[in-house]
Amino acid sequence: MSHETRRLPRGAKCTRCREQATIALPSHHANFCEDCFRFFFRRSVQRAMKKFPVDPRETILVAVSGGKDSLAAWAVLQDLGWKTKGIHVDLGIEGFSEASAAAIDAFAARRGLSWVRYSLKEVFGYTIPEIQKRTRRKICSVCGTVKRQVLNRLTFQEECRVVATGHNLDDEAGRLLGNLVRNRREYIEKQYPYLPSSHPRLPVKIKPLYRVSADEIRTFCRVEGIEYLADSCPLSRGATSHTFQEVLQFLEKKMPGTKRDFLFSYLESKEPPKPVDDFGTCDQCGQPCYGTRCSVCNLLNQLREKDAARRPPSDGEGPR
Repeated sequence: MSHETRRLPRGAKCTRCREQATIALPSHHANFCEDCFRFFFRRSVQRAMKKFPVDPRETILVAVSGGKDSLAAWAVLQDLGWKTKGIHVDLGIEGFSEASAAAIDAFAARRGLSWVRYSLKEVFGYTIPEIQKRTRRKICSVCGTVKRQVLNRLTFQEECRVVATGHNLDDEAGRLLGNLVRNRREYIEKQYPYLPSSHPRLPVKIKPLYRVSADEIRTFCRVEGIEYLADSCPLSRGATSHTFQEVLQFLEKKMPGTKRDFLFSYLESKEPPKPVDDFGTCDQCGQPCYGTRCSVCNLLNQLREKDAARRPPSDGEGPR
């Protein structure tokens, strides 16, 4: 049972309006009725957006997967008056990708929102399952790298400069813990919910939900009637990021507010990042990278080489 669906004592009052409370938020030492919870949730996202120097005239491209986080982010940005457009990258995972697109389409239709769907197979040349079959690397890491670069390209193709993702408090706190445990200083230095553009082909990236937890997002979707794809990616089982989130969730149950304190104390000690000029340009695709060839093009070349090696010689050709 999540913290937000925990049974409240009889007669519990809403912290904000003093009417009957139906939602408990132990990490905030607060109880809310549904209307006041909506206000709390939207205000949390609004506080996040105030930290991001994004021009209100910009159209924010929202990366949507059909899950609770991305749909909630899209809904709240719309509620707060931002101009938005959804973008979905179909990873080619049988059953899961079709269900993801169906959830997005139903959500967008109900709210009158526009979105665009791209196939990773068409954009990159391979689906995620095809990449998994051809490489021994951990697929979650590979998928994340490929999606990030593909999303960078598509953001500018859609004539947008800002892209929003649905990363939440649990995601960011778990990522921070993992980087600290492994002493990944280069990642720790760059972790922030707002990343400016540091290259002509690199969009501004924002995480509007970094102040709200996964449980709070589930509750928001429930009270708003947002139907989302509840199933997680079938290829993500055993991901190490889940382990770090589980550790923090254990501490949260013992000491409500631990996740927020852990992440916010780190973020408050940092200055918002500024654009840096340490990026080069990939000599193959023109995307920003360190060095002369980006990791995605290196991966693509490896996949093509493996396919070429497996392909039998055509008629009339002898072995080379």
